[in-house]
Amino acid sequence: MSARVQEAAFDVAAEVAAFQSALTQSGAVVSFTGVVRDDTGSLDYMFIEHYPGMTLAALEKFANQATVKFGLEKVLVIHRYGRLQPGEEIMMVVTAARHRKDAFAGADYLMD
Repeated sequence: MSARVQEAAFDVAAEVAAFQSALTQSGAVVSFTGVVRDDTGSLDYMFIEHYPGMTLAALEKFANQATVKFGLEKVLVIHRYGRLQPGEEIMMVVTAARHRKDAFAGADYLMD
């Protein structure tokens, strides 16, 4: 289980490849990437603030809950903060489980 809160952009493909490289028991990997959207056509950027200790602790708590609830082998959660423009990745969830149903359910749980 891994959770990160960071200002820097991340490489989705590299994160998934690294995540998947260490799996031994899983037959399914599910990933979701959230992107900043501009519903009105007038968003220059959004600025996300956070409380470092609280944010990471909450993400780790949810990742641990998902791991137990859905029998996940591995979980990765990344959430960005700071100035983000439309089209930029804001968050990512990756889950691995023996079966796809559990991997999807774990990812869905973490996204919500």
